[in-house]
Amino acid sequence: MRSVTTDLKEILEPIQADLDQVKERLTESLQTPVAKKAVYLIAAGGKQLRPALVLLSGRSGDYARTRESLMDLAVAAELIHTATLIHDDIIDQASVRRQQPTFHQRFGTERAVLMGDYLYSVAFARLARLRDPAVMEEMARVCEQLSVGEFQEVDSRFNIDLTEPQYLEIIRDKTASLIAICCRLGAHVAGATPAVVEQLGTFGLNFGLAFQIMDDCLDLMGDEEIVGKTLRSDLDKGSLSLPVIYLAQTLTEPQRRALFAPLAHQQPDQEFLTRVAALARESGAIPKALERARAFLQSATDALTDPQEQPGCFETYLQLAHYALERVR
Repeated sequence: MRSVTTDLKEILEPIQADLDQVKERLTESLQTPVAKKAVYLIAAGGKQLRPALVLLSGRSGDYARTRESLMDLAVAAELIHTATLIHDDIIDQASVRRQQPTFHQRFGTERAVLMGDYLYSVAFARLARLRDPAVMEEMARVCEQLSVGEFQEVDSRFNIDLTEPQYLEIIRDKTASLIAICCRLGAHVAGATPAVVEQLGTFGLNFGLAFQIMDDCLDLMGDEEIVGKTLRSDLDKGSLSLPVIYLAQTLTEPQRRALFAPLAHQQPDQEFLTRVAALARESGAIPKALERARAFLQSATDALTDPQEQPGCFETYLQLAHYALERVR
């Protein structure tokens, strides 16, 4: 096994050449006058985690024969992800993404809404090139899940009684579903066995849940300059994350009502956000949330029962799990 690393570029080195080509094709697909405005978001250097998972899972089948289809799938996955980011930033009124102004900050909300819609259409045009109804059906279903997850999150805002199961349902739909489908469809397109497709889908779902929980922890404990996006914007808009839910569980009812009064009145301010972030650290709520994330990562790696069925990539999946864990240390 390769030495353990937390450098994502080093982890993805086995597929880096093809991942670079995905980025080139992605940029090329946005060369119409309308779409050129979105190129800076791609060039700003996201993790490219979703296209990477498509390519990695494709190595569980006949990668050489299906490479072009996998590249189209990877491009579509990143286009869909970018569309969700543009729309999410509007909803959250975030000002920074990948250390750049968010799309709506730079071009206005109307153009941002339209650009997100446009990217979805470009993505499905790419998927149509695969001529595989199952791919279209599954990706359409996941896009439905993404929207449902966002609706659920908006509907649950300012609900200080939000439960852990409700939170997990939201992040399963709005985050983990896309990561899981990247793993599933990459294996499917490459002709992997149904058992491997299911294994990788389970890996992706649990990995996605862990990744979102860790993102929520970083949102409370991170540095905006390092993380590269607006922090505490979810809580500012009334959305409770797992560490905040765990924090609420450590308080008596009077304490909970007093602390979260600004949320109950839908008037969170900077003092409230700073206090909740500090209490989440001091109370052990963040470490508890990280333990939950570790459990999901364990479930993710446990799903990969036979390294021989993921030739050349099994270690990379383990490295990705380690990367997810270490990024919050």
